[in-house]
Amino acid sequence: MSPWLHLLWIPVAIVIIITYKTLRFKPVDHPTMRKKHEIDEQHAIHSLSEMISFKTITNINPEEFRRFKDYLLSRFPIIAKSSEITEISSGILFKITGKSDEQPVVLMAHFDVVPASGNWQEDPFSGRINQSTVYGRGALDTKSSLNAIMEALEHALTHGKVFKHDLYLAFSGDEEDLGLGAPSIMNELKNRGVKPAMVLDEGGAIVSKMFPGVTSKAAVVGIAEKGFLNIRLIAKSSGGHASTPPKNTPVTLLSKAVVKLNESKVFKLKMTTPVKELFKSLAPHSTSVPIKILFANLWLFLPVVKLIAKLSGGEFLSMFKTTQAFTLSSGSDAINVLPAEATIGINYRLRPGESSEQVIQKIKKVIRDEAIEVEVLSKSEATKSSLIDDQFDLIDKAIHQTWPDVLVAPYLMVATTDSRHYHEICDHVYKFSPMDVSKLDLKKIHGVDEDISIENIVSGVNFYLNLIEYL
Repeated sequence: MSPWLHLLWIPVAIVIIITYKTLRFKPVDHPTMRKKHEIDEQHAIHSLSEMISFKTITNINPEEFRRFKDYLLSRFPIIAKSSEITEISSGILFKITGKSDEQPVVLMAHFDVVPASGNWQEDPFSGRINQSTVYGRGALDTKSSLNAIMEALEHALTHGKVFKHDLYLAFSGDEEDLGLGAPSIMNELKNRGVKPAMVLDEGGAIVSKMFPGVTSKAAVVGIAEKGFLNIRLIAKSSGGHASTPPKNTPVTLLSKAVVKLNESKVFKLKMTTPVKELFKSLAPHSTSVPIKILFANLWLFLPVVKLIAKLSGGEFLSMFKTTQAFTLSSGSDAINVLPAEATIGINYRLRPGESSEQVIQKIKKVIRDEAIEVEVLSKSEATKSSLIDDQFDLIDKAIHQTWPDVLVAPYLMVATTDSRHYHEICDHVYKFSPMDVSKLDLKKIHGVDEDISIENIVSGVNFYLNLIEYL
């Protein structure tokens, strides 16, 4: 047989492999019956309303934070009586002793909120309750999670629940300012020799249209999160009057640097573990045959998927690469005066596997200008990926018992949470906020007219009750 005929078998073999893998690319369904507990729904609703009324704006009024902590102890007396309570930095740590200290679990939230700026229709700290929602700053981020944890645990303890292992509730009061609350609590646990079997913090939620062709809602659970690097580019000169400008000023030097960085292609797209697991979980449920073919055969079509990400932009692209955003600039205070110093602020979100030091070196290599100083303002490395095993399955089961019809998928958090610190002491750090949210809801986080549905409040409590039953 001619060698050319042998070559003809190559495309035939590829087609056969693609077809085989696509046909085997089927969703794995885990039918689960809804499990709803007989909780005091009105108590849960009013608890959140009252929590919202405390103006716990990050680093503003320490007395409000003191009053909030006191409120937790009075509102949830069984937890207060059953716990060893430690105040650490801005936060508070509850320890409920179980039968064993070998596989402790940490449930997290934060009770500080961002300022309520903008034109709100109502008092942002009213905690107003109507037939369908509770209104106010912190309703979604994240007093709702804290409330659900406390309501669930109070209910469980009231009904005689005894835990197999120690349970910790770790609530910080300065998450919005990237403060010391969460790392201080983590270090306290580390010093005590506590190595959590699982940590659960805020993060993903139940969302619609998460993936092309997937009609079902998806509960996305963060197993890792991107890091961040905030830098400032600085250029200096002797200043002077604008009527006699030199060829280059601090502003022109920085402008050239921005153009170079904006046009550079040094931040490559890469398929990391959390992104791969997201596609693996959701893509089989797509009704689009082309999408199934692409994602069932990433060994061949990964370049095509990356091209789609580049063309799509937004969050889809951000899952693949370190992102770069020019956010702040400063120069002269007067329009007819040359600046003695000009600056540009840049925010980088680091994908797993790319360190802040590597990014800084890339920045300097692209700019190639010794007259521009690169100043690091703050940084936090991308976390490692948590394991997807029996611990993840507990969250999966609790989600399906609360919302039987949703899909569950691991994913990469592009935002920043307190739980990033816990990857140091735990291989099972998960990020999930137990609520079903729309695009409008997501815009209300850190926006105006933040509120949460009554249904989400009740479902959140049921989710934590379903979870802690396994503990």
